[in-house]
Amino acid sequence: MFRLSLAILALIICLCAVATVATAAAGQYRRTGAFAVVLTLCLALGWFPLRPAIEPAYPTSYYAPSEPYAAASIVRGAALYTDNCALCHGASGHGDGPVAASLPIWPADLTQPHLFAHSTGDLFWWVSHGMDEGVMPAFADVLSPNRRSNVINFVRARAAGVLAGEIGPEVTTATSPEVPDFAFETGDRQSTLAQMLETGPVLLVLFEPPAPIERRQQLTTVQVPFSNVSLRVVAVGLVAPSEGASERRAAPPCVVDVTSEVISTLTLFRAVEDGGETELMLDRGANVRARWTSAMHGGLPSPVTLIATAQRVARIALAAPSHASHPH
Repeated sequence: MFRLSLAILALIICLCAVATVATAAAGQYRRTGAFAVVLTLCLALGWFPLRPAIEPAYPTSYYAPSEPYAAASIVRGAALYTDNCALCHGASGHGDGPVAASLPIWPADLTQPHLFAHSTGDLFWWVSHGMDEGVMPAFADVLSPNRRSNVINFVRARAAGVLAGEIGPEVTTATSPEVPDFAFETGDRQSTLAQMLETGPVLLVLFEPPAPIERRQQLTTVQVPFSNVSLRVVAVGLVAPSEGASERRAAPPCVVDVTSEVISTLTLFRAVEDGGETELMLDRGANVRARWTSAMHGGLPSPVTLIATAQRVARIALAAPSHASHPH
């Protein structure tokens, strides 16, 4: 109903604009004045309901970040966040830092969905120039552009991990949290998550070693039917490489080798009490579309369920990529 009303109002505005020009050209100035008044009133009526949805743009709003949204950047950003942001926003990002209560404006909770209502360019501008009349200080003279981008990538990844925890087994088509890119090795071959996603959905398996071999073997034995829907499986043990090297050598092919940076990043997306394993179905944009854990009612999905879920996810239309080409 709201959209219909706005559409009707837009039509009236267009008609009044045309009538104003036409009557002015014909020298009918009284009618021109009347149509101009109606046009002004309609514009005012349209402005008030739309005003809350209109966000100001900044010089960097549509710039591409100087650091990719990837594991290495996020780990660097985590350290920078601790040194420069945790005092106000808190170690966990909930806006509950040691000095939060003494500030005139309470720091924002950086784990809430509102974070993704803003572009990375907007976030970069606020980190660079400050906010709320100096309550949040400017960091342009403290952190280089790359370091500011690293902090933003970490904040986004942490919030994405929190929001991913709210997704269940049912496929969501709404805006979904994005898993950062990361590199891995399997056998003698190196790849990245982004490369895997080029062919279709990916099941990202995050498990706590020792690996549940039965589940790994189950996923491995269904690679042929999975390939029919272009579903790839990437299983990551969330343990430091040196601690689990012997186990990974004997692990099924879907278990990959990653660095400690990747482990730290992907830990953000693992459920706190998942019973030992979290599985995320990612679309081709690395967005989390479905999620299961060992501790969840019903447990981990069967191969049949995974195939059906992958088919649904493969049909989800992705948002057009940003064509911003200017780094910060």
